Amino acid sequence: MDGSIKIDFLGVGSAFTTQEYHQPNLLITALNGKKMLIDCGSDIRFSLGEWCEQRNSNTPTIDAVYCSHAHADHIGGLEWLAFDTYFNPNIKKPLMFGVGDLLEDIWDKSLRGGVEYIDDKVMTLSDYFQPKVISHLKPFSWEDIQFIPLKFLHVNNSIKPMYSYGLIINSDSDGDSFFFSSDAKFTKNLTQTIKKWEPKVKYIFQDTETTPYRTGVHAHYDELCTLPDNIRKKMWLYHHNPHPKQKPCEDGFLGFVEKGQSFFS
Repeated sequence: MDGSIKIDFLGVGSAFTTQEYHQPNLLITALNGKKMLIDCGSDIRFSLGEWCEQRNSNTPTIDAVYCSHAHADHIGGLEWLAFDTYFNPNIKKPLMFGVGDLLEDIWDKSLRGGVEYIDDKVMTLSDYFQPKVISHLKPFSWEDIQFIPLKFLHVNNSIKPMYSYGLIINSDSDGDSFFFSSDAKFTKNLTQTIKKWEPKVKYIFQDTETTPYRTGVHAHYDELCTLPDNIRKKMWLYHHNPHPKQKPCEDGFLGFVEKGQSFFS
């Protein structure tokens, strides 16, 4: 494997995607072969299975998972992963990284209803995973790869806004690092953070809404077209709707990420 890490896009589509694209979950392979999921959406067992079939390999052991936020296209497959690893005595509990109280929310509001009881035992998140609470903007390491969580507004709810936590991946290696937005509104904070990191990263992976209307919870393609040339020429677009009509290369972007596409540092 070239470089220190490999990133595979198991899926590239929006929450309302099809099998042609799958949901936007990533697989990171460290130099020693260990694997981390960046998000674990509802169709992960299918997208991961397809990835393995394409490579004529067995389903890999997932050593860690990073959760960006609690929407189902990003964490809906955690129940499958929890059971798949818990009932296999040969697999160590995966690490689970999440910022602040995100892991607590995922357990209480999403996972608990399906996995809390096994026979006479009342289970907790720690029975399935090794929870690792991390902090916004504070670097953390996994298998010699440095990560920095980035906080972006996703849903601007007046009662309780929802934030999504993107990543700088391989942050200790300028020029071979990656910017991963996760789900983010097109805000001043997003654009300022991209501009700050652009000189230090190889590629920017940006979630992109491609519908003719704007939902207001993702950066829309038309908004991203307003970014400077130097940013667009490093930007790969993902999390798009099925069969997008846009032509990103003509607009100065690197293109839409294809399902199964690999990137190396």
